[in-house]
Amino acid sequence: MATPEIIRAARDMLPNAYNSITSIAKILGVSPGTLYDHIPDLQELRRSARAPEPARRSGRGGL
Repeated sequence: MATPEIIRAARDMLPNAYNSITSIAKILGVSPGTLYDHIPDLQELRRSARAPEPARRSGRGGL
């Protein structure tokens, strides 16, 4: 069952390009179809997906 909390958590994870729809569903204990059924703009959220920026090092460039 897709509770509002599960849908909210899925929506928070969808824009991260490293999270597949299948992996998000598995983490949340639902099927990918459940996410498609309950998140009408799922495809739009996936299109806006971006990989997180790499962490920047402080200092003198590794010298």
